[in-house]
Amino acid sequence: MADKLFAIRNYFFLGSYQSCIGEALKFQTKSEEEKQEKDVYLYRAYIAQGQAFIPLKEIPATTKSADLAAVRKFAEFRNNPAAQKKILAEIKEEVASKSLKSEIAGVLAAAILNEADQTEDAFRAVSRFDGLEARASKVFTLIKMNKRKLAIQEVKKMNQIDEDATLSQLANALVASFGASGKVKDALYIYSEMADKYGRTTDLEMHQAIVSVLTQDYAAAEELLESSLERDNKDADVLINSLVAAQLNEKDDEITERYLSQLKHEHPSHPWVVDFTRKEDEFDSIAF
Repeated sequence: MADKLFAIRNYFFLGSYQSCIGEALKFQTKSEEEKQEKDVYLYRAYIAQGQAFIPLKEIPATTKSADLAAVRKFAEFRNNPAAQKKILAEIKEEVASKSLKSEIAGVLAAAILNEADQTEDAFRAVSRFDGLEARASKVFTLIKMNKRKLAIQEVKKMNQIDEDATLSQLANALVASFGASGKVKDALYIYSEMADKYGRTTDLEMHQAIVSVLTQDYAAAEELLESSLERDNKDADVLINSLVAAQLNEKDDEITERYLSQLKHEHPSHPWVVDFTRKEDEFDSIAF
């Protein structure tokens, strides 16, 4: 049976959020289950584009859908920095009590916890779920915890389920990126192959750039990031990596300062920006 939602999910996993939105908006079905799954990826794509206000407006606070309720909470976390501490506490309680009701709820809880650098709780959030997206979340979290061997074991399980699935390929690339020098180029090959197969996206080019940095090909990294910025010049992760690439390529200080100013202005609550600002303040207090 054909997977009617394949294109919508696949565009989302590849970071092609506008294409995901386009496919979702023209998707028609009589199945309530398919409609709900479509809405989950549609609203997550809006959130990824910095438009969390859309799901907050369209998903009722009283929704009975565990998936959509989780999406709404994720949207609120991204949209309202003042509410983040409260939401984080609620999610930690849900993880501790094992009351997350769906895989999507677990994945989004893990995303929030990882943003807060609470990786052990993030892993617990998805530990009960066995779908590819939950397993991909486990891989990301384990890499963040510097537990590559465990991440490799999780990737092997994903490959057993569906080695050719986009999430499996991306998970393979992620663990390869943090492997021995000979393995890092495997990641570059996977990202390049995915770009050739599905088209270039901001996320794919950014990850290619990161691997290029790891292989010390700084010029290639800069070129890839410039291409990513042409697609989305406000993406926080692309801006951060562009700043790093500019420093590695020994660009003028005004270029890195420009990236830093943009990050502080447009993404003040991003974990990297928060950490950098804190370190700046600490330095200033010592120096002056």
